[in-house]
Amino acid sequence: MPTPKKSAKNPVLGDRVKIRYSAGMKGRIVELRGPLGPGGAQIYRVRVGRKPNPAYVEVREDQLEVLTTT
Repeated sequence: MPTPKKSAKNPVLGDRVKIRYSAGMKGRIVELRGPLGPGGAQIYRVRVGRKPNPAYVEVREDQLEVLTTT
């Protein structure tokens, strides 16, 4: 299995992100849950989908790729 690449920028609240290994799922970080993952990995809560029925997923930092705005 390939080693995940570290993102050039650490995700912060409000960032748009792509979730790796999820067929292109994109969302926005809405909460930093803390070092709850294996080995103290940071866990983020990401909102995917739009109002009125958004969905939320919790993912490790190494599974996120920050999207840059151009």
